[in-house]
Amino acid sequence: MGVTKNLIENVITVGAEWWLMRMRYQRLGGIMMRLRNALLAALAILTISACSFRSSQDGVSPVGLTPSAWAALSQPGASHRLLEIFQGEWDATITVRSGPGETAQVSTGRSSIHWILGKRFLQEDFKGKTAGEEFEGMGLLGYDNGARAFKMVWVDSLNTALSVSTGKYVPESNIFEMVSEVYDPLLGKEKAVRSTLQVTSDDSYRFVMEDTAPSGKKFISFEILYTRRSS
Repeated sequence: MGVTKNLIENVITVGAEWWLMRMRYQRLGGIMMRLRNALLAALAILTISACSFRSSQDGVSPVGLTPSAWAALSQPGASHRLLEIFQGEWDATITVRSGPGETAQVSTGRSSIHWILGKRFLQEDFKGKTAGEEFEGMGLLGYDNGARAFKMVWVDSLNTALSVSTGKYVPESNIFEMVSEVYDPLLGKEKAVRSTLQVTSDDSYRFVMEDTAPSGKKFISFEILYTRRSS
């Protein structure tokens, strides 16, 4: 009888301890679950904040983008009208330098720039000569309403590279500042190339490309002075 009583007491004791342990784990599990949910909520807020910041800095935010706003993004606007100055027929003076302090090679060319696709993009058709070699080039210039940035594409018959530049307009100096990433065979890697389009008058503008020599020194490698051709 005494053994049976002790056994019953031990079972009750073990059962009570098991029940208390289970309750502790349940409470701990609840706390961990609440902590997990709080962390996930905080992470979501941070992610949304980061996305909102990135969108407001780099382009149009998708938050609240209505059908009418979406339609407006497809239409040319005030930023496109800033490009109107470049339309026309142009004589060009081309200056090329192979490195810092190198003698410049000067040649001439002709450019025809006109609107395409409902005045969304300017297309340039260029013919000229550089380093004694004739070449043809074609460019596109426009403004991406979604990215809130000017975009420029250039290809020519001198190489197989396709240059894509992105930039902004600086009204104080009437300059379009552009940056592109190009592959440099001498370096064996991509590098940033900066260029500018500066409007100097209603009938002239200047394109300048800045390059970096293997030594790290920057120099103007390519320059074109555009003068509107008399009709």
